[in-house]
Amino acid sequence: MSSHPRPHRVTIREVAEKAGVSPSTVSRAFARPDRVSAATTRRIFVAADALGYYTELVDTVPSRTLRGMVAIIVPDIANQFFSDIIRSVQHECNEAGFALIVAESEESATRERAAFNKIAAYVDGVILTSSRMPEAMIRKCAQTRPIVVVNRTVRGVPSVAINITIGIRQAVDLLVSMGFERVTYLDGPSSSWSVGVRWNHTSEEFRKRGVTVRRIWPGSPTFVGGYAMVGRYLKDPTGAVIAHNDLMALGFMAAMRRHGRRCPEDYVIIGFDNDTMAQVSEPPLSSVGNSPPKLGKTAATLLLERLNGRTDLGQSIMVPSYLIVRESVGKTGTRSS
Repeated sequence: MSSHPRPHRVTIREVAEKAGVSPSTVSRAFARPDRVSAATTRRIFVAADALGYYTELVDTVPSRTLRGMVAIIVPDIANQFFSDIIRSVQHECNEAGFALIVAESEESATRERAAFNKIAAYVDGVILTSSRMPEAMIRKCAQTRPIVVVNRTVRGVPSVAINITIGIRQAVDLLVSMGFERVTYLDGPSSSWSVGVRWNHTSEEFRKRGVTVRRIWPGSPTFVGGYAMVGRYLKDPTGAVIAHNDLMALGFMAAMRRHGRRCPEDYVIIGFDNDTMAQVSEPPLSSVGNSPPKLGKTAATLLLERLNGRTDLGQSIMVPSYLIVRESVGKTGTRSS
């Protein structure tokens, strides 16, 4: 017989006492959150988190009967990067006979956690795409349902992320070869994991080449967010711009046109993601591309394998990136006189 005491398992009664509600209310909040007020549900979840209570440990999931549903939570459904991922996940779920629930966090970690808490009771697993939640919170969620994280890496949680190293190096080399000694970087929200990763790699590559890069941030990773940054850029224009994503780049280009500045005659610009709008904009936008459909397909495959008990808990898969050169940097990537 082991001499080690068994760890204490927090009970519903303890959660109820801390939250100031009845045990039956706690049970309903986890099983049927639609039957409990939002304020009470939040209070119960806060109490449960503080005590370390979970309704069902992930280790027990493969042994139970699957519900046949998975969920995906994204920051912005209107962003093509995320809609392409959703569509790819939907295809894989259809092939495997699973239904898909889609939720939007609106770039909010709080809304993302609330969505997860409401959905978790009804699904077999969840895909968190570009999650805004802190790592500790994601790992806590992963203790209650199988999770795959997309466009981010979290220690101990299966993930699918973009290897941006090559694409960024190609973009930096192009701007340096064009003779730019100063570059402006339009960045996204401080809560985004990919914001930090892209900025760190980009600034380091420019530093190695002796090029000064100015960061304008934080900003919204949207068309409006890029549009709003033009005023700050024009106070000290650099002639070369990199944007956190294509939507910000396109918004920036639109605002620059309003100020009578033309691309690529007056400035050049590069985005990230290579979405459809980048290809049909005027001029077409150069972009560090990746494959959202591949991200979605890989994430869905990982999650479905996880539900069948076949995936390593800490598995991380990287999808490569590359620079697509278009007219936003000049027809041949040469600097305008």
